[in-house]
This record gives sequence, C-alpha cells and structure tokens, in this order.
Amino acid sequence: MRRKLVKQGTATMMISLPSKWVRLNGLDKGSEINLEELKEGLLVSTSSKEIKTETSIKLTGLTESSIRTMITNTYRLGYDKIKVEFENTQQFVIMKEVVDTRLIGFEIINKKGNFCIVENVTEPSGEQFENILDKIFMNIEEMFSVTKKRLDGTKEDYEDLSSLIQKYDNFCRRIIIKRKFLEKNSEMFWAFLSSIIRGYRDLYYLNKIIDNVKVNKKTVELLNGCEKIFILLIDSYKNKKIENLGEIHKLEKDLILGKAYSLIEKTSGKENIIVYRIMSSIRQFYQGVSPLTGLIA
Repeated sequence: MRRKLVKQGTATMMISLPSKWVRLNGLDKGSEINLEELKEGLLVSTSSKEIKTETSIKLTGLTESSIRTMITNTYRLGYDKIKVEFENTQQFVIMKEVVDTRLIGFEIINKKGNFCIVENVTEPSGEQFENILDKIFMNIEEMFSVTKKRLDGTKEDYEDLSSLIQKYDNFCRRIIIKRKFLEKNSEMFWAFLSSIIRGYRDLYYLNKIIDNVKVNKKTVELLNGCEKIFILLIDSYKNKKIENLGEIHKLEKDLILGKAYSLIEKTSGKENIIVYRIMSSIRQFYQGVSPLTGLIA
C-alpha cells in the first residue's frame, strides 16, 4: 500500500490513513495515534486499545536449561501473557528464577494449583531497542575486562554480568521478532546478534574453569586479539565503518592461523581448554562480519 506525501505549511509532510483501518480502530477527527520510528520506517498504531497476545506452555522434566529455553523462547516470540503449567515445585522454582533473571518487565502475577500466569508488567518499549543493544555491547566489553583480571588471579564476579547480557539479548530478540514484517533486515540482524552472543558465551564458559589456572603471555595476547575483533565489529555497526571489516578478516586469520593453532599444540590441561575457548570466540565474532556487511553496506 503506497501513499503520496502532501506538503502542508513550510516543513510539514502529511499522508492519508487507509479508511478501512480508521473505521476498524474507531478513529475520528482529534483521535490520537502512536508513531514509532523504526530503522526502515515508521510504525503507526492506535493508542485507543492495547492488544496483548497470550499463549500456554507445559513444562516437562527438571533440566534447568530445558525449562529456561522453553520460557525464554516463548517470551522472544512476543507473547505478553503466558500460562505455564508445571508438574512439581522444583519446576516452578526453576521457572521463577528464569522469569526473575532473564525476562525484562515480566512477573509471575498469579499462581494456582499446577499453573501460574507470567505477564508483561513493566517491559520497556521497542523504542529502547538500541539502548538495550548498546548495553549488551558494553557488558561484553566488561566481560573481557573481568576475564583478564581473573586470568591474572583477581577474584571478579562474572555470573551477574552474564545474566544481564542474557536478559538484554532476550529482549532484543523479542523486538526483532515483533518487527520481522516491518524491517527488511531482521534476519540479518538476528544472525549478527547471534554471532556476538555465541562469542560472549565462549568467554562465559572460559571463566568457569580459570580459577587457580596460570596461563602464559601468549594466551593473554590471544584474548587481547579477540577483544580487538569484537571492538572493531561493534565500531563497524555503530558507525557503519565498512573499512573495519577487511581489518577483521586479516586479524582473524593472523590470530587463528598464526597464534591459536600453535598454542593449542603447546599448551595442556585447563590452559588448552582456555585457548580453545578464546579461539572459538574469535571465530564467532568473525562470523558476525557476514550479516553485518548486509546491514551496513
């Protein structure tokens, strides 16, 4: 559906709204509507009513990761109200922890028998997408700092940092899915964000084994190289620096072929695992170059 712009006054440009949409939403002269700026256009919606989508899910098993995946993916799909059926108290406790730590603005508002209601209470608007995305970038940068301190023997918390990154990631994916039919690059954006999160996850699992582990200087240098790739990638996204991408290609090959493979052969024990995780993180951030090229080219 296309509309021509009509100029009114010196600077104002106007379009007409489809008459059928106006009638369906009960709008008239003086009615208020919402305008939300998206990357590829504007979202026009009525402020007269709020439509909340609902669904139901049933939890099975006691594996934390299984329950977490079911809850977070239902949240990502854009539902505002979720009826969750559970079989026992253990499942409910795991689910509550997921809601409290992984879902922005959602709370358990009712619990009765073997089910509860999880609902959107104070979720930020989609207009906060870029701000939340920037928090992901900043917290991953902080994860690099924490990791280097821990490799040096300093006690630093990384679990709370990880929870924040996961929570922000879930919110951003929720917004991407909600806007899928409005923004043509949603698949590219999903792939870009996925590469970044996979790279961060390697750092997270690296931190699980580095207590009391001594590593050599070259392992730390490899981690610094990984961080440089991440910084270049985010700078490319924020400032549309296509020239950074060629540097990332070169740096990835220098790090993997020139350093990581050699370190894998020379190290042993937990340090060998640490090198593997850093190498995997480098590869994941590097793979974000392809979808990012489609976003900024």
